[in-house]
Amino acid sequence: MENWLCQQSLAEVKKPGLKLAEKQVFFQHEAIGEIAENQINAGAFMIADIDFRLTKSVQLTKTTEGEAIQMHFLLKGANTIDVKAGEKRCFFTNQHTIGYLPDSESIYNLTAAGESVSYFTVIIPKEVYFTILSQASHLHADFSRRIKHGNALYMDASNRCITPAMKGVIQDIRQCQRTGDLKKLFLEAKVLELLMLQLEQINADGVLSIALKGDDRRKIQEAREILEENYQKPPTILELARLTGLNEFKLKKGFKEQWGTTIYGYVNQLRMEQARRWLLGEDRSIGEIAHLVGYKNHAHFTAAYKRYFNSLPSELHK
Repeated sequence: MENWLCQQSLAEVKKPGLKLAEKQVFFQHEAIGEIAENQINAGAFMIADIDFRLTKSVQLTKTTEGEAIQMHFLLKGANTIDVKAGEKRCFFTNQHTIGYLPDSESIYNLTAAGESVSYFTVIIPKEVYFTILSQASHLHADFSRRIKHGNALYMDASNRCITPAMKGVIQDIRQCQRTGDLKKLFLEAKVLELLMLQLEQINADGVLSIALKGDDRRKIQEAREILEENYQKPPTILELARLTGLNEFKLKKGFKEQWGTTIYGYVNQLRMEQARRWLLGEDRSIGEIAHLVGYKNHAHFTAAYKRYFNSLPSELHK
């Protein structure tokens, strides 16, 4: 297994008044594959959007200087993170978590599996994080208390499922066309929104107990991918069970355990989040957007949108 070393310092991130800085890093090795990373330093935090395309398994060792809160999102692929003086954590596609990282060394085991690994992370210096959310907040009371011991740790016992809303925020960050201070303000707002969505899910769900293993986990992932590609006209549960090779009971139970919502609930999330993005950014009528996300009846779409967002689509579509 090949080993790469990466060093990361938070000294620059914490400088007050620091202007937006962006850097793109590309590494290619014909025997191993390639890594493409887009780094954004926005003063109060750092964003790293990384795409690994590997032909050989790689062990990436990362040393971090400075205490930080790290928001992890594995959008595609699978890897493990082993932090010295901390716990080992396995990640699968569409999982996220929040962790505390002191001065430490982390080992990322990246497996070559014929597909890319897409990893999105936001790094917030500890002192900045605690200006966003007080140490006494009930949203992270146990996490805040355990941080005082100085060991690397995660806020939650299990990884959580990346929701369509989270994916929408990450997409907004990736596609932002603003520049300078406007982009910096936009990114700050989106990072706070992403953190809010993580904390909201962690506090609402309780601890998840995901018992899926091996082939069943892969089939549940396949079910999610089918729904994402066909949310306008999704298959029935029976059809989805046949497509994935699972019985209906295991499909419904496994989907809820792995993704934190029902199959129809997930389709509704996909439709509503996509509709909202089009309402904000596209010159299309509400009726056209309703049709594009899978509704034949404009009124049914409006009712579903109001249930989901507690507001009417017309309030966003001026």
